[in-house]
Amino acid sequence: MTSDSGHVANADQPASLRLPVGAKLVVISPHLDDGVLSCGDLLAAHPGAVVVTAFAGRPTTYPPLTSWDERGGFVDGADVVRARQQEDERAVTVLGAHPYWLPFADPQYGTKSAGHDVADALTAVLDKLSPDVVAVPLGIFHDDHILTSDAAIDALRLRRPSLWLVYADAIYRNVPDLVERRLRDLSDLGLTLRELDVPRVGAGDLKRRAVASYHSQVRALERSWDGGAADAFAPERYWQMVNTDTAAVGSVRPPQGRPDVNGR
Repeated sequence: MTSDSGHVANADQPASLRLPVGAKLVVISPHLDDGVLSCGDLLAAHPGAVVVTAFAGRPTTYPPLTSWDERGGFVDGADVVRARQQEDERAVTVLGAHPYWLPFADPQYGTKSAGHDVADALTAVLDKLSPDVVAVPLGIFHDDHILTSDAAIDALRLRRPSLWLVYADAIYRNVPDLVERRLRDLSDLGLTLRELDVPRVGAGDLKRRAVASYHSQVRALERSWDGGAADAFAPERYWQMVNTDTAAVGSVRPPQGRPDVNGR
């Protein structure tokens, strides 16, 4: 199947999204909500999955309240990361999944983690969990999503799980041209993705309940983004990575530009 960009593998018929029976699924998430917003229906269909979040650690000290955290309803002095971890734990539990939080602080708090450090941490987690299926973000629009995607690709290149999925980042996937641009970038690096056929239906009840668990993030999205969190309830979108004969991705391109969405 070809996308509008023409940079995914061709097939006479689109392959369906089917995980092996009993497969252990890991979803890699940039922030404490992205995995559920983007893959909640997939997670609900495969209980026992693990959601590994890259930017889930506390900063050494909190700076003055950021604009994103203010929009989420927090006040100066709040332990925002702990509150968001609690939201994430509730959300993934609704889906029958388990959270796994890496210690990297959200860059909105003033410290930007190196991509190779995130890749090394993801490598260690994947070695520990030994998943059969790994889903990573396509990596669009937001610097943290791009970094997480690049780091995950670098971590997985040499490990190659039985099934390697790439998911479209919810909320940002409808920004014009960004999905196609990212697919072209990855194709230029020698990565081949085949889009998978998924049911074109809205989110199921479990995913809706899980998304509602992110009270602060839904509130911030409503104050920051046209439609708020509504895109999370649209059909999920996935590709299968079918070729990884490429050098390390690293900093494949400069930031794509975005409004003030730090923390997402």
